[in-house]
Amino acid sequence: MKLVKQGFKKENIVSYGNMFLLANGRYGYRGTLEEYRKSEMTSLNVLGLYDKYLDKWRESVNLPNPFYVLVKGKNKVYSLLESEPVKHEVSLDITDGVFTRETIYEDIEISSTRFVSSKDKNILGTRYLIKGIKGTELKINLGLDLDIYEINGPHFKEKKCTYEKDLILFTGTTNEGKEVRSYTKINSNKALNSTNLVNDIFGYEINSIIHKDEIIQIDIIHEVKEKEHINDGFDKLVERHIKAFNKLWDNAYLEIIGDKDANFELQYSIYHLLILEDNTSYHSVPARGLSGETYKGAIFWDTEMFMMPFYAFTNPRFARNTLVYRIKTLSGAKKKAEKYGYKGAFYAWESQDDGVEQCSDYNVTDPITNQPIRTYFADKQIHISGDIALAIMRYIFLTSDTSLLYEGGYEVIYEVIKFYDSYLTKKDKYHLNDVMGPDEYHERVNDNAYTNLLFKNVLKLGIEYYDDFIYTVKERTLTKEDLNDILTKLYIVEPNNDGLIEQFEGYFKLEDVTPNIVKARKRNEKDYMGGENGVAGKTRVIKQADVLSLLILLEHPYDLDILRKNYDFYYPYTEHGSSLSASIYSLAASKLNKLDEAYNLFRKSSGIDLGTEQKMYAGGIYIGGTHPASNAGAYLSVLLGFMGLWINKDGYSINPNLPPSIEGIKGKFIHKNKQYLVNVKKDNSYTIREVKQND
Repeated sequence: MKLVKQGFKKENIVSYGNMFLLANGRYGYRGTLEEYRKSEMTSLNVLGLYDKYLDKWRESVNLPNPFYVLVKGKNKVYSLLESEPVKHEVSLDITDGVFTRETIYEDIEISSTRFVSSKDKNILGTRYLIKGIKGTELKINLGLDLDIYEINGPHFKEKKCTYEKDLILFTGTTNEGKEVRSYTKINSNKALNSTNLVNDIFGYEINSIIHKDEIIQIDIIHEVKEKEHINDGFDKLVERHIKAFNKLWDNAYLEIIGDKDANFELQYSIYHLLILEDNTSYHSVPARGLSGETYKGAIFWDTEMFMMPFYAFTNPRFARNTLVYRIKTLSGAKKKAEKYGYKGAFYAWESQDDGVEQCSDYNVTDPITNQPIRTYFADKQIHISGDIALAIMRYIFLTSDTSLLYEGGYEVIYEVIKFYDSYLTKKDKYHLNDVMGPDEYHERVNDNAYTNLLFKNVLKLGIEYYDDFIYTVKERTLTKEDLNDILTKLYIVEPNNDGLIEQFEGYFKLEDVTPNIVKARKRNEKDYMGGENGVAGKTRVIKQADVLSLLILLEHPYDLDILRKNYDFYYPYTEHGSSLSASIYSLAASKLNKLDEAYNLFRKSSGIDLGTEQKMYAGGIYIGGTHPASNAGAYLSVLLGFMGLWINKDGYSINPNLPPSIEGIKGKFIHKNKQYLVNVKKDNSYTIREVKQND
């Protein structure tokens, strides 16, 4: 199954970089062409390697680009940036995880094949071919591009390249003193002449006359850290990669039957989740995957609430690793709580390798004045801690693996409860005031319904496992009786006489306008809509599902009638300014038999990175990149929505509800160490069987 795009438009370079991303859970290489450089946002992004330059934002690090190749003729540069081709096509084989390009000029044809290995995690490679159409003289420059694309760099205070026999050795030292080593091996059927550093390219030059039908072949293998597999050759390495990547696909199999476009978008969404898996890593998954330095390469609540369930259904070991990351960064969460005057664990809104908060108080800029705008993501979006605790419970429901609780998971839950307890305003009822819910357009509100009910869910979890796991907690200040007392007194926003749950205190009194009216009030297309001075802040317009997130993601006592009333009320006010929003509404619509809306919202999630009009800015800050949480939401919309899979403490149930254009769904999921294959038919009947290892 392939994604193919023909022709070239310069304005699509950034979008295609996201769209054709290759990755392996450790490194991500943007879908750019060999002749591109940092101005085209070519980047080799690294998971878990962060650096801070001067007083700029700390962010993930991009390495030098090992795949730079530029072909020149006597009077021509064979680059899409300078010469118009006869034909140009790029392709991503999402089944094999391989990117290809084909560019035909009048006298030569350029093609390449690229992979980032799912087997040999430090390896990536490309094969670059030049075929003669007419005889012509060529000069080819290639090698390691040291002019790195960086948002808040430079991140290498030292960069050194040397030739080591038939390899290029790069050694770089970041501003934080971390050393990175990489090796680049280049083989060609033409003589390679070393050039040292020319125009920030450290590498080689090939000078050759190419004849009609002659092929110049250049194989580039790049390995970070060790020289373990760099000499294995392109063919062997790409074969090992494809075999390993196909294995990931087998466990994540889910197919829509009878709707070709919807099925492709589903497969493409699954692809973007598979390329982020690395079972040897405990670093978790950044909000923009490995598509670059956007959002500082940080981990958000997206991972726990959307991506972790996908991995639990398809690769429980990796799902567990994402939660081990939160256990390992508990100390960072406790330091943040202490910084703001609270107890327990206040997890970072933007978390990196050590769990220290990286979200600044001025996280958005005014696109007109370029002045920073005070935001409250870091200090008021307290639901992040509860989301992490809840994810531990979800993981246990899906896997029955309680070992995570012994290894620090229960301590996370307990420290989260301590944090919320210290945040409470304690009167006759206990309130969580001055917070921000999932809807980021409304800051510093009281009793956000999602946040309060989330805390109730976490309290119940803490009480349930208290007797068996309290001994794992190092600093015990709350007894089981204390937890029960908080549970009794915690204020929960109940539905009013119309069945509506008020998103937060005073929400119903806000200006009653629609998103289109509010967006028309923006001074600039990049205006940030939230906050005290944002155009949405004093209206009912919300960024994303908030009350609906409560009704879909949390344990609650409300029936379908309450869900329907709140869906009908909040949907017209939802701007879907977050990529997380559409899938929540799709899941709700499936439950309510609003099948056309469920389908359209699924397509909104699944196709988010397949267009060229993606949202790229929040205020004046670039936020482009891939959207793996939206991809996970699309997957869940199919598995939990259309297929109707439901998991609880007692097991699972299936209640299909297929949209009209879908003739069936077939797929696998893992539950409690057993894998099942489900086949849903057009009439919503289904079969299910356990998949044995030798199937």
